[in-house]
Amino acid sequence: MLSGLLLNVALYALLRFKMVLAANPSTLNVGAIMMALGLISLIFAAFMLYRRRDIKRLFAYSSIEHMGIATFAFGIGGPLANFAGLLHMTMHSLTKSAIFFAVGHIAQVKGTQRIADMGGLSVTHPVLATGLALGVLAIAGLPPFGIFASEFMLVSSTFARQPVLALLLIVGLLVAFGALILRLQEIVFGPPKGPKDPVKASYLPLFIHLALVLVAGLWLPGEVVRWFRAVATLLG
Repeated sequence: MLSGLLLNVALYALLRFKMVLAANPSTLNVGAIMMALGLISLIFAAFMLYRRRDIKRLFAYSSIEHMGIATFAFGIGGPLANFAGLLHMTMHSLTKSAIFFAVGHIAQVKGTQRIADMGGLSVTHPVLATGLALGVLAIAGLPPFGIFASEFMLVSSTFARQPVLALLLIVGLLVAFGALILRLQEIVFGPPKGPKDPVKASYLPLFIHLALVLVAGLWLPGEVVRWFRAVATLLG
């Protein structure tokens, strides 16, 4: 939960500084700095995902990746990129909260956070495996989940203005996608490992969050769209 919420608070503080500095043309080019740091965070975290052996650390690096995406979006600026950044922050919070609900359940029933000791989750805990798989597919940016919509808007905006940076952005996204799918296969499939005790906690928060992310990828209420547009205009 905190991974999805507190990171947005830190990014909000950066955006406030960006708005202040951008109002003075004699200051540093804040947008260029944010684009550079965003891409570095995205690509670094994407490659580091392959080396994680602890499930919570895996998704912690995934959070670094997605904050890099949002930072890059606000750095490039403009109505579409800013809208994409706001949507991405929201969808990441909901999706990562769902994932950590699943991760907490897995750590409790398996008695470990090591990915190597969690194989065969689809056999021992099929409902939990389904929730985790949906969460990983959502955070990896597959349609029709909301993160796909935000990443598609960002890539489209970047291609129209900075094609070279768009290629770097796509490379980072693809590298992270490969790492997440690889780790998902290790956890969900293969021979069962560890205890097979039933999950005692409720699955309801997990699937409510996933449902919200799915609906947001297909349809956003008009009030939310207008609010995001207004904030995107203020960000410049």
